[in-house]
Amino acid sequence: MGKHNSERKLLNLPLSRRAIALPITFLMLFVSLTLLIAATYYFSMSRISAKTYELQVSGVEQEMLSLDKVVNFVVWSPDSYEIYEFGDFGGGFKVVPTAKRLVLNLTDNSSFHDVFFNSSVGKVVYELQSRETQDNFFLKGDRRVIVNQSSSTMTQLYISQGTEYYEIALNYRPLAGTTVTGSTGGKPVNSLRIYIVNLNSSQSVVRLGSFRLKTTCVSVSSSWRTYNISNPTTSLLVKAYLDGVPGEVSLPISSNAQGAIVNLEMIVCNVKMEDVGW
Repeated sequence: MGKHNSERKLLNLPLSRRAIALPITFLMLFVSLTLLIAATYYFSMSRISAKTYELQVSGVEQEMLSLDKVVNFVVWSPDSYEIYEFGDFGGGFKVVPTAKRLVLNLTDNSSFHDVFFNSSVGKVVYELQSRETQDNFFLKGDRRVIVNQSSSTMTQLYISQGTEYYEIALNYRPLAGTTVTGSTGGKPVNSLRIYIVNLNSSQSVVRLGSFRLKTTCVSVSSSWRTYNISNPTTSLLVKAYLDGVPGEVSLPISSNAQGAIVNLEMIVCNVKMEDVGW
């Protein structure tokens, strides 16, 4: 009797193992499939999120380029204005009239220097909802804080690191040029012009979502300074500091043994931006 029982147990053992192995196999397949589905879902959502963010950034870039076109449409034409409808791209829009201090200094790097402008010129910022993007990338303009070529744009539109997030910023840099206009007292007379677009009369704006922004050319002002240079010189430097970032342009000067007369004209276009709701 004992012998028969032992034989039955031995015969039943492989069947028990197979019975246990089957649900374990299904459980392993279920876990593996769940992990695969979760990984695929996470990857898909990451791709969708990244694509959505790329589209948002592209949309903001186009909006800021359009806003720059609005500014360039009204500048140098007093009382002209445009109202632009800014879309919702998930970030925050700001006009900061006290930002971007501009300091301009005329010098020959030896005998004289004169600071003839020292004021904030303002900027516009759209704060992106991300801490990762391409830093110091210029959408329009370049790193130079002052230019002296008529073909150069005064616009600086770029992506940079903000206080917390990356942001797309818009501001304007000065443009300088010079011409010879005649002679006085035996000295050649040079006319030096500096053009400045100033946003510091704008309303301080902080907005989320869609809204309308009014951009107005409030005024165009002109001021003069005359420099009587007693030594022969071939050029003068206009040194600029925009938010502490230095730059300079060299302007050719016509002179003779007696020196030269330089008339500096500073032309400032005051542009006002204000929130007019929706």
